[in-house]
Amino acid sequence: MHFNDVQLQYESLRDEIDGAIREVLANGRYILGPAMVAFEDEFARYTRTAEGIAVGSGTDALTIALSAMGVGAGDEVLVPAVSAAATAMAAAAAGAKPVFVDVSLHDFNIDPIQALDRKTARTRAVIPVHLYGMPARLKEISNVGVPILEDAAQAHGSYANWGRCGAFGQAAAFSFYPTKNLGAYGDAGIIVTSDSTVANKARMLRNYGQRENYSSEILGENSRLDELHAAILRVKLRKLDQWNNRRRAIAAKYREAFRDLPIGVQAETGSSNYHLFVITSPQRNKLRAHLDELKIPTLIHYPHPLHRQAAFAEFGPARCPNADLLCSRVVSLPIHAFLTDGEVDRVIEGVRAFFRA
Repeated sequence: MHFNDVQLQYESLRDEIDGAIREVLANGRYILGPAMVAFEDEFARYTRTAEGIAVGSGTDALTIALSAMGVGAGDEVLVPAVSAAATAMAAAAAGAKPVFVDVSLHDFNIDPIQALDRKTARTRAVIPVHLYGMPARLKEISNVGVPILEDAAQAHGSYANWGRCGAFGQAAAFSFYPTKNLGAYGDAGIIVTSDSTVANKARMLRNYGQRENYSSEILGENSRLDELHAAILRVKLRKLDQWNNRRRAIAAKYREAFRDLPIGVQAETGSSNYHLFVITSPQRNKLRAHLDELKIPTLIHYPHPLHRQAAFAEFGPARCPNADLLCSRVVSLPIHAFLTDGEVDRVIEGVRAFFRA
């Protein structure tokens, strides 16, 4: 049983992906070429936004978007205490101070009330993460009164009553890390926005601060989605909704099967793409050992909350007790589009057997 479907995706699309790669190699244009431009347009339309700016990674997407939104030295950026480190590191890389906000024990996302409480006169932006693919409560977060940069690294195709993830904030950052629901075969990312000022500055920032070659107007960097990754992502994007719907069907089966068990599940705030299916249990380590004996893979997303990590000690993070509790209990179960019905049943029986013992 595979925890993720990286290899299985390729096997299912081998001819199309290999063909797309051959086409790029034959074209002879490998950076800032037609495949990237086409993918930017296609993904922007998919997210219901006006423009896409493809970059080298999801982390770069966050950092460049913050800079394009005007965030810099002396500013503060509100970030959830439970996420990948990239969320907070992007704020630091932009010159700002990440301010950690506790999460909800119901939906595991940033707590809108806590975000408002930790806002100061220096707060310039908030980065809600759609954790595990579950939409953050963006309408409530908007009451904080600062620009929103959505960290949609795990939320390709997720949506809520306010729209598709990526379309609500001033901008959004997506990652195409190989294990994402829409993944490349290396690092890749994109910024989407309907703010033309942000889009124009982001395009300059990703390419040495240039509008035209060899004429840098502002300080920028080198972060550009290459043609090979763009071509592969165009092939996979056509399958994304189908893959997400299979994940949703598996998640529904898990939720029904675990209803009477003494475990926690992430509250549904919209339609998640179920990048991950995460449960919580005070017996997490014993549960993982039990499932490992049954050859059922599990992972922990994430074992350490951000405010506890040494890299962020200099920012004097405040207490986030919900994040501490959550990270001590979370465990991710297998979920992907190529998981068979038999494998789903094995996972369900394995979890239920643990609690019968």
